Amino acid sequence: MTCLLIVDDDPDIGLGLAVALERDGRRIIVCRDLESAQIILGAEPVTDIVTDVKLSGPFRFEGLDFITEIQRVAPAARVIVMSGHITPELEAEAQRRGADAVLSKPFATELLEPLLSTPIETTPSSMTLVPTLNEILAGHDLRPRFQPIVSLADRALHGVESLARFRGEAPFARPDLLFDYAARRNEVARLEAACIEGTMHEAVTFPESLTLFMNIHPAALDDMGVVLALESSAKKSGINLARVVLEITEQQEIRQHADLFESIDRLRNLGARFAFDDVGVAYSHLPLIERIRPSYLKISQLFGTLFEADPTRTKIVRNLVALAEEFSCAIIIEGVEDQSTADAAREMGIEFGQGYLFGKAEDAPLGA
Repeated sequence: MTCLLIVDDDPDIGLGLAVALERDGRRIIVCRDLESAQIILGAEPVTDIVTDVKLSGPFRFEGLDFITEIQRVAPAARVIVMSGHITPELEAEAQRRGADAVLSKPFATELLEPLLSTPIETTPSSMTLVPTLNEILAGHDLRPRFQPIVSLADRALHGVESLARFRGEAPFARPDLLFDYAARRNEVARLEAACIEGTMHEAVTFPESLTLFMNIHPAALDDMGVVLALESSAKKSGINLARVVLEITEQQEIRQHADLFESIDRLRNLGARFAFDDVGVAYSHLPLIERIRPSYLKISQLFGTLFEADPTRTKIVRNLVALAEEFSCAIIIEGVEDQSTADAAREMGIEFGQGYLFGKAEDAPLGA
């Protein structure tokens, strides 16, 4: 099956092309901004790309830069550029960067079809309209699932981690791609605020004794809008912020400045606590351990799953346990899939565990 990516900020043009080019053996993906197209380019086996030149305004030519990126990521893909204002200079620059053809809008699809890879008509056609971030945030498909965190001593439920989930089509059914998309648009804080509101809405029926763990991207930690969203959502739902633990993910380095520490202090004064998530993976936040004073360190499943069978990972886990003791942090080990791992972790002094052995992420894991 061939995979055709259509990129145009005008939804009518993108959808119109998709309908006209629909063929058995061809998968069509329509994007309306450069950032989602970049996500698709890296996540899907794209064979053909039809892209507008101007995607966010009359004076920006992102489509040209996109051609350069295509040559790096998918050099075998056929690239057709389209624009309502083709000049000889623009056409020459597009071809110089690697475009196979340049078409002036409007054009008949009969001109475009011969420029594309021939679909092998052995599978049905498919079409995906990739939503914009605004549509994702305004819709009802961004809803969390919750995974239990238990005491390793007796499997008593200690808390749940809220995991952001988009219930729509690929690619944003993958949370990492959804947050990558938001980061490319410099709108991680908006996405985090929406996830917080969704979590509070869903968790309103959970027992008051339950600790609620929520991930927060470092890029959103110092955003006052996220802080206010947490305050507002907690007040609306009646959830005491003393029940909330914010897991600072290691997806990005924490920018150390006054706004960051002001946000942290304000959240702590409201009762919220912190955890360092995926300790030891990607960007390490451990140099800030004294300033942020996390209540929990979470050992990534990269180290946690079957760590007892690997001497190197066993040493890493033991060192993290010693570090947690030094700074009076509780340890949560992730990726617990076997009883042998749970037993080894408990014997090492680890108090809490999370993983498939105790339950997968569910819409309503508590029967609430």
